Amino acid sequence: MTRELESPYVEGAPQWDSLYRARDDEVAPTRPVFTGDVFSAVPLPGRTGKVKDRTVIVLHHPCSMRTNGVDLAWQLLTAEVTPRKEISEADWAGGFFNLMPLPALRPGLSSQALHQAADFDALYMVQPQQLVNRIACLSQFGVNLLLQRWVHYSSRVIVPTYLFQEQTVAHYEEADLLEEWCDEVNSGDPQADAQACMNWLRSERDGPTYQELLANPQSHSTVRKAMRAALKNLTSPRG
Repeated sequence: MTRELESPYVEGAPQWDSLYRARDDEVAPTRPVFTGDVFSAVPLPGRTGKVKDRTVIVLHHPCSMRTNGVDLAWQLLTAEVTPRKEISEADWAGGFFNLMPLPALRPGLSSQALHQAADFDALYMVQPQQLVNRIACLSQFGVNLLLQRWVHYSSRVIVPTYLFQEQTVAHYEEADLLEEWCDEVNSGDPQADAQACMNWLRSERDGPTYQELLANPQSHSTVRKAMRAALKNLTSPRG
């Protein structure tokens, strides 16, 4: 086990972009909700009970946030995200254990709001219909760092990010495939498109299903190639 919490620093230099898959306008509406997604304008009460629009990050593990692979559970665990000062490499490794720093989360905002952090002491159970305005999706590395800090906060055990990678890589790849499928089909019914993709991933075939193949990263390119062939057949005009 590693002795220090990991960070997006490389040889002393911050690599903030490595934390994110997409921010602001880069976020695709067709991407399924995933661990580490950040949503703004979520009406939630504070410590005094006053309700106001807050920003939250999803902490729920991808395995447990959906009942059937498509429909989200009736509530999801989130943590509030608020502006914070930039956190140093030393503090990533050995301080601010209750936070997941999110530096450069909102590049288009003022310097006061540029750097933010999720607070594990400010947790909320939210309903999916409250999660409308998604402003960021974490990269796989970002998700792994989030899980590392969340588990450490809850247990004081430091689990190396490569172990989280082994457990989440299939789910992350599945989310990528769902997004690509929905973008390509674009029927006007994203829920139906996502269900069709999930049906394809789970369909019976000789050997493991495509969803089962995603458990092995060596098979990811095979599954993606097969999906693109299926999409071509699905979307090609028929004479």
